[in-house]
Amino acid sequence: MKLSLRTIIFPIFVAVSISLGLLLGLKVRVYSSSVATYGIPVGLFFMIYPAMTKVRLEELGKSIRDFKTLGLVVLLNYVVDPFLVAGLAYLFFYEIYDRLGLLTPSITSQALVGVILLGVAPCIAMVMVWTDLAGGNLALGVSFVAWNSVIQIITTPILVYILARTSVIINPLLILESVLLYLLIPLIAGIITRRTLQRKNIFSKILKALDNVQTAALLFTIVMIFWGEGYGVISYPFLIWMIGAVMLVFYFMLFHMGYFAARFIGYNYADSTAIGFTVSARDFEVSIAIAVTAFSAYPYVAVTTTIGPLLEIPFMLLLVWIQLLRKKDLLKISTKFTEPAK
Repeated sequence: MKLSLRTIIFPIFVAVSISLGLLLGLKVRVYSSSVATYGIPVGLFFMIYPAMTKVRLEELGKSIRDFKTLGLVVLLNYVVDPFLVAGLAYLFFYEIYDRLGLLTPSITSQALVGVILLGVAPCIAMVMVWTDLAGGNLALGVSFVAWNSVIQIITTPILVYILARTSVIINPLLILESVLLYLLIPLIAGIITRRTLQRKNIFSKILKALDNVQTAALLFTIVMIFWGEGYGVISYPFLIWMIGAVMLVFYFMLFHMGYFAARFIGYNYADSTAIGFTVSARDFEVSIAIAVTAFSAYPYVAVTTTIGPLLEIPFMLLLVWIQLLRKKDLLKISTKFTEPAK
């Protein structure tokens, strides 16, 4: 299995999209709010819809009832991940940044809470895109998203209270809106597309065309996110690399903890990849909403949660790249052991 030219040069297009988004955020700031409100959902839909055309209903039904796998994901997402993220945040902000005098005590405590908020709620949108790009089990990923959308309404307030000592209420309508826009509508559209066209000779060409649509939508969404949120981030450049260091470590650790835990107990590459991305991707919409409502008196909490999604996209794409290389190596090993003896 060789990596395609598109896969190899894709990081360049990502870098260009980030730069373009930041430039637009600086030069055309007047449209930033509208871009965030309308542009990002459109981009996310066309990122997720092509993935949903690959989901088979029978596989989805089986995955939703796979309580053994769900138990592993729940354990990692709601028992291990939040405390691991909080521990990493404390290590970086108090044991490194604070001791070196890089931040004031007030900013240190606020940034710590912001990172904790990024860690308490699992993603219910873009995780399906990362799973698809890395060749993971999409049906399993969709089932995790469905379960997480329900579970996090209950667990997030508890985890925020335990880790940040603040009582919050999660608006179910916020979760419902995300599920409707980024799960149900793309899933229904994908099922209709598959049922209508799968028996036609052109279906494989349509899937290939939709892959290109997904790639274009991903780059479009990157531009929209950095256009909509980038200006505020540039206002706090000293925080970007500090938060980036924490997030790079926690994304890398969370993903590989989920991936290798799944591999250890016997799951294949596709299933383990879906579990890895489900465990690592975070729901920044919930994090930002909590920061704005419950921590409005502490601006650096909101700034930290805003920086989060800007860093998540390139970091998750890095994990996709790592998984594609890992998949290539696994295929080589599999081919070696299945080749007939000469």
